[in-house]
Amino acid sequence: MAKKKSTKKKKSSRKKKSNQNSIVVLVVAIVAAVVFFAVLFNYHFLLTDDGLVVIQKESWGPDTTFAHTNNWDFNDWLEHPEVTEALAKREIKNFIDSF
Repeated sequence: MAKKKSTKKKKSSRKKKSNQNSIVVLVVAIVAAVVFFAVLFNYHFLLTDDGLVVIQKESWGPDTTFAHTNNWDFNDWLEHPEVTEALAKREIKNFIDSF
């Protein structure tokens, strides 16, 4: 009978470890999701003629996180001033750095 009691203790010990592992996995997943969205919403991901361009946003949020700017006309640029400004700043900086 003493052996059966020790196996019961081992089983309950395993359940506690399993619950603790589940909690750790859940916490890690939540932290990873928060970091992912914080990074995602802090940058513009723009597909331009030069390829994919990643530019930091002036303000945090989901607006214009992704944009395909290859076929944009003048009105599209006017409708999205934050993208226009961010891309213009990047191009001006690249132009100045080229000298």
